[in-house]
Amino acid sequence: MARATLANLPAYLPAALRTLGRQITCPKDGWVFRKGDPVQAVFLVLNGEVRLSRFAKDGSEIALHRAGGGEFFAEAALNAPRYHCNAIASQPSTLLAFPAGKIRELLAKDPEFAQQWVALLARQLHAARARLERLALKSAAERVLHYLHTDGKGPRCEVALVGSVKDLARELGLTHESLYRTLARLEQDGVVVRRDHRLGLV
Repeated sequence: MARATLANLPAYLPAALRTLGRQITCPKDGWVFRKGDPVQAVFLVLNGEVRLSRFAKDGSEIALHRAGGGEFFAEAALNAPRYHCNAIASQPSTLLAFPAGKIRELLAKDPEFAQQWVALLARQLHAARARLERLALKSAAERVLHYLHTDGKGPRCEVALVGSVKDLARELGLTHESLYRTLARLEQDGVVVRRDHRLGLV
């Protein structure tokens, strides 16, 4: 595993974690950890997607959460001896692994880090609630516009399209065909504009 460079770390990552992360790569359908494995690390998705899931008695997979770029996962396992679910890469992914013991130590001894960690978790909770609200919308156009309003920056609610349109479709709970058609229609109607890997309102 290689140490991540400062250049590719998210700006919101607490300073105390910036020297602790180890970069790992996972192929599609690769396992990050399995239910029952000893808790060794908390993870941040740099790019790609990891799903947290369990398997029913009949062998079917039950998805509990999907962590995309910029999201932590397994943070709920910090106070547990073993992971309570599986973590599987839904696509080729690059992750940062932070030793769980180091994070527990920082939380106990560094009040500034503890505040930053709480703020980070609150940020993720807000994003998760927005995602649930978005997935409850029925039309693809409504989901696209909701995404821009909740995740976009500036007067035009612009978002940087880090991955492919398929990645965005997965985030919005749409097929990529449906998203392609919806974006084309919204652009034709003068509602949104795509330029230089950015999407925003006109």
